[in-house]
Amino acid sequence: MNNNFNAGLYIRLSKEDKNESIKNQKELLIYYAKNNNFNIKDIYIDDGFTGTNFNRPEFQRLLKDIEDQLINIVIVKDLSRLGRDYIKTGEYLEHYFPVHNVRFIAITDNIDTFLDNTNMDLLPFKTVLNDLYAKDLSKKIKTAIKTMQLNGLWTGGCIPLGYKKSAKYKNKLVINNKEANIVKLIYELFNNGNSINDIKTYLHQNKIPTFSRLRKNKNCLWQNSTIKKILTNRIYKGDLIQNKYKRLNYKYRKIIKNNPHEWIIKKNIIPKIIDEKLFDTIQFKIQYSSRFDKKEKKIFDNLLYCYECKHHLSIRYQKKYNKYYLCCNNYRYNKSNCTAHGFSYDILENDLLHILTQEFNLKNIDNVIINAIITKIEISQNKNVFIFFK
Repeated sequence: MNNNFNAGLYIRLSKEDKNESIKNQKELLIYYAKNNNFNIKDIYIDDGFTGTNFNRPEFQRLLKDIEDQLINIVIVKDLSRLGRDYIKTGEYLEHYFPVHNVRFIAITDNIDTFLDNTNMDLLPFKTVLNDLYAKDLSKKIKTAIKTMQLNGLWTGGCIPLGYKKSAKYKNKLVINNKEANIVKLIYELFNNGNSINDIKTYLHQNKIPTFSRLRKNKNCLWQNSTIKKILTNRIYKGDLIQNKYKRLNYKYRKIIKNNPHEWIIKKNIIPKIIDEKLFDTIQFKIQYSSRFDKKEKKIFDNLLYCYECKHHLSIRYQKKYNKYYLCCNNYRYNKSNCTAHGFSYDILENDLLHILTQEFNLKNIDNVIINAIITKIEISQNKNVFIFFK
């Protein structure tokens, strides 16, 4: 055995390598190393990693072992196993390996940096050809994915709550009844006047499983942001929106947003979980409520003033007694400025609504104005309001 060379056998297989296998590469490399009396120090296997990305876990471990002087020869099946980015591959072959006194061998390409032959002269061209192969493959994959998206097929990764892949067609989504019931519950709760925070509390108290619990068996809590995403995702009314993001290019895996005009939208293409009319109503309520603060809004928010100091009366919530009360803002900031004026907001709201109702009954007010007021009250409170006229 040649004790002068401690070999690191490097194996890489990407998802697109249909004619390759880990087993075949491993057998070839072991046979070659033993036949040449190299000491096999370790075997490094990156399964499912693209050749344009060198941030692979086993490749990084190989580099560490090189720098720790445990490895002084790297053996791969062919040059493309090392990488398909001609710039990065060239850096390792022309700079990194020589600086660290590492011999590099690509068996089927007849490349051995220890030898001086014509194959070494062709090395730069081989790296460029491997890069062009990766670029061409990337284009073909993008074209295939876009064609599928235009045909209304699912090409995404994580499937939204409420759906699953069809057992017959993996790129078609069908309803997952168990999860769909949770989605329906969230929409029902919100439509019945519950805030997103109320829904979160309800889901926790009733031990409704989260997405992570159902899919990954992880103990995660419901979050307001998750609930809002469910309430605003058009997929639940049957619309499939794809191509919202893309990679910078075939060499860099950074994700960037596409402009909305580049999105591929297919309406009514998948089974609905939520009725379209209900979905659109929910969107209107969410859009309107987003104009206000995140805290729950009351009908007379920002309309009440202290009689003494003329500052706003804020509407505060007392969690212990589950009730709302009024307090002078001037007093809150400095108690010497005014008095608290702390009294029940709920009683005031009921009295004012009663007075307003009587006024509407006595005066001939334009129905458009009345309907606008009713709509504002309904949306801000997430509750239905009815005014009866005699």
